Amino acid sequence: MPTFNDPVEQAIYRLLIGAGEPPATDAQPTPAAMPKRATRPWDAADIARAEGLDLGDLRTRRVVRRPGRRRPARPSAFKEVFDYLADAGCSRPEAYQLTRAWLDAGCVSLEEVHGWVRLVGKRQAHLVRELLLHGLAGEDLNLLIDGTPALRRLRNGEPVGQVVGALLALRNTP
Repeated sequence: MPTFNDPVEQAIYRLLIGAGEPPATDAQPTPAAMPKRATRPWDAADIARAEGLDLGDLRTRRVVRRPGRRRPARPSAFKEVFDYLADAGCSRPEAYQLTRAWLDAGCVSLEEVHGWVRLVGKRQAHLVRELLLHGLAGEDLNLLIDGTPALRRLRNGEPVGQVVGALLALRNTP
């Protein structure tokens, strides 16, 4: 500890290092001058005990991890779809955008995305979003609208709203 001749400088130094004021040599230490002991945070059982409540068994269960019993972590749907689209020839930024689009369209797994990609193409997530929004499935794209399959109409550039409307009209006709 550096030596200071001025008592004010000594007090400021002690305050900055967290030492506080030293107790007088002839006096008993006060609770504020006693060193603080680390206390563990209270849990529900401690609070109930302090309040005098009987809430049954509130002991916290500790999860014991066994090193040999861990299952391999499965990658997230985002990572699986991203890897699939990157392997399908998309650049990383495009694969990221397409992955967001497919997951926002309502596809929840790689298998579902893979099925739709085989059907409509990897850059057609907006079509799938509209189809799923109206309760249509991939099989509905095989229905004929005026003699032409709905999927062919979509591939030829017909607006998705018209195709969805025609498919819903076909579904509702007896």
